[in-house]
Amino acid sequence: MNDYSVAWPFWDEDGLCEEGTPSLSPKLVTEVLAWANEFNDHYGIDAGWPSEAAARSHERQGYRLLQLVERELQAEDDVVLGYWETNRRKGL
Repeated sequence: MNDYSVAWPFWDEDGLCEEGTPSLSPKLVTEVLAWANEFNDHYGIDAGWPSEAAARSHERQGYRLLQLVERELQAEDDVVLGYWETNRRKGL
């Protein structure tokens, strides 16, 4: 789940995970960090995403990353995408 100024968007029952938890391949780590960075750079607290296209693209990427993370973790690990950032600037 993304959150403002969070670079590593993984959480557990105790809160935000340290970067590297869960353990993922270097390629997937790079993609996850880029996805979180895109949120931090382009999602406004009051305005949301700058466009409908940006909102949908980020959401699709999140679900794609969810599938990749699930493949790399153990079967008993539970992964849920808490995707809440669906709004966009008014007037779009």
